[in-house]
Amino acid sequence: MQTALITAEAAPLAGFRPLQDGPTLDEVIPGIGDSIEIDPAIIQALPPGCSFSRATAYGASLWTRTAKVITTAPDGSERNFFLKMAAGELGRQMFRGEFEGMTAIYKTAPTFAPEPIAWGSCRDATGVYFFLSDFIDMADGDLPEPAAFCSQLATLHRNSVSPTGKFGFHVPTCNGNIPQRNGWWDSWEAFFADGLRCMMQLDVEVNGAQPELAEAMGPVFERVIPRLLRPLEQGPNPIRPALVHGDLWYGNSSTNLNTDAPVVFDSAAFYAHNEYELGNWRPVRNRFNKAYFRAYAEHYPIAHPKADFDDRITLYELRFNFHLCIMFPGSAEAAEAKQEMISNMRYLAGKYTSAEYNDEHVRIEKANLAAFEADQGER
Repeated sequence: MQTALITAEAAPLAGFRPLQDGPTLDEVIPGIGDSIEIDPAIIQALPPGCSFSRATAYGASLWTRTAKVITTAPDGSERNFFLKMAAGELGRQMFRGEFEGMTAIYKTAPTFAPEPIAWGSCRDATGVYFFLSDFIDMADGDLPEPAAFCSQLATLHRNSVSPTGKFGFHVPTCNGNIPQRNGWWDSWEAFFADGLRCMMQLDVEVNGAQPELAEAMGPVFERVIPRLLRPLEQGPNPIRPALVHGDLWYGNSSTNLNTDAPVVFDSAAFYAHNEYELGNWRPVRNRFNKAYFRAYAEHYPIAHPKADFDDRITLYELRFNFHLCIMFPGSAEAAEAKQEMISNMRYLAGKYTSAEYNDEHVRIEKANLAAFEADQGER
């Protein structure tokens, strides 16, 4: 059992297989009823003075079993916790990464996330792992109010500090059931390209080779990524690593019913360009509309070159559409996302590899620099 930050090796940068073979959740953790027994390791992980009372099934998850753990605090009041359990090596990676990521988020923006308590392995159930956090009563199904939500998100991005000054994270984190290998990278361009390439390769493993997609991806790696991301790290005001939630679709956000404050959970965190977070908002399925983009920009200025913002978000969106295709192969949503990816890649490739673009590139770069200098002069 681990109840504190884990100092761990960086994930390997080669030979990493994101999906692990092993027992299924149903094989190791049978479906639970209204009342469940709690493993002794989980009871031991409760904060000092909290006396276990009972646990009930709570919520729903595709990858885990979830429950509400009810305890009595030292002052006699009721204190509740949220519990997740999962099986096998994938479960271990999910909860290790979630604990580390949510701990980093909580330390930076404590009103924006439930406090992580512990993660570890069960004592009596071999191959079963758990994640325990503070329990927050949340609104059911409603999106958080844009201004407050984006203010808190911008605070997280702005106030977070990478412990190495680099992009990435010290352990793998999981987007759904997809481990992200992370590691530490000096360059955002290189880190993003590596992550996108991993998802492309995994998509082939899950869904089979797709020549149309592979053909569209070539120019993205060769031209689009360097063109859109390299300028962010050059010039007088380069981007710095910001802690991102990493899987911020509407289902991983809510409102605290006791405080009316926005709250996020189920992170896939790492240190990135802050605008990467917004790539998950672009697909219509994720319900974060233009009001959220506008509210965020009010709290965190768009990076230079500003003229590239929409195309950067389109580029970042590719990663999240790959996630959907990998997690839900054969679904109508995945088919729609795949076509959207191909269309977006062709748009980006057509724009940034065309003769017209190459002829105008120097002029555009000069215009971007002039706009940046003018913006700095207004501050």
